[in-house]
Amino acid sequence: MAEPEELAFKEPGKRRNLTFAVLPMAKLEVIAHQRKASDSHVKRVVDSVGRVGFLTPVIVVERDGEDGYLIIDGQHRFLAAKELGLRRLPAVIAPRDISRRMLTLNVEKEPNIRERSAVALSIYRGLVEAEPEMPEDEAEVTDSVQQAHYVTLGLSYAASGRLAGSLFEPILRKCDGFMDARLSESLPVREGRAERVVEAHGLVRAVTSQLKEMGAWHEFAGAQIISFANPLKRARKQHSFDETFKKLIAKLHTLEEQPDKLLRGGG
Repeated sequence: MAEPEELAFKEPGKRRNLTFAVLPMAKLEVIAHQRKASDSHVKRVVDSVGRVGFLTPVIVVERDGEDGYLIIDGQHRFLAAKELGLRRLPAVIAPRDISRRMLTLNVEKEPNIRERSAVALSIYRGLVEAEPEMPEDEAEVTDSVQQAHYVTLGLSYAASGRLAGSLFEPILRKCDGFMDARLSESLPVREGRAERVVEAHGLVRAVTSQLKEMGAWHEFAGAQIISFANPLKRARKQHSFDETFKKLIAKLHTLEEQPDKLLRGGG
């Protein structure tokens, strides 16, 4: 098969040079960072292509040292094309330097916090491997990951699949920012922070179990427990992660010993 013709153009936002091409499906693969695909969304794309055709290109980057392309935006379109038996897809070939930033801007499906954290961690690990000396607060990291606490939560989810990340996110936003340290040094720190999040999660579950035994459990018990123990309720500026979780875990230990404190209010 002859190589497809390519069309060079300049995108109007940042005036970057991009390339449009119609690429063989055999040369396309979805990048590993992508979230798990939604079967129902793939079906909707299949129905849409059946009605109006394949009008929206996927966005790809060239593989490192290999013949082929990684899809960084458009996995549902790609899967729909496979289901329809299409042999070629329209694609915009993007520069590699913006590929990580693109991964966090995929708007085909609003990701939940677990998905955002998984993508952030995958990108972060890739950066650590490729650029270990890069400062964590460098623009390439902050633009790609978006929120530092997503990396900590990604590590926490990896350690404890049943983690209720949404309970801890309001606290982490106030104490888990990007660090002025090299990525090779920052990753072990984040792994330690994830251990503290998982420890706090275990204590929340322990208190929840006691509330069930007392007949006082309700749907929002986890949120009530965190609210009671949260040392940063009214804080506006950034705080120390270590100090914050030291106080949070201490208060959760108190609730584990005296769960009736929740029923009396205060804190």
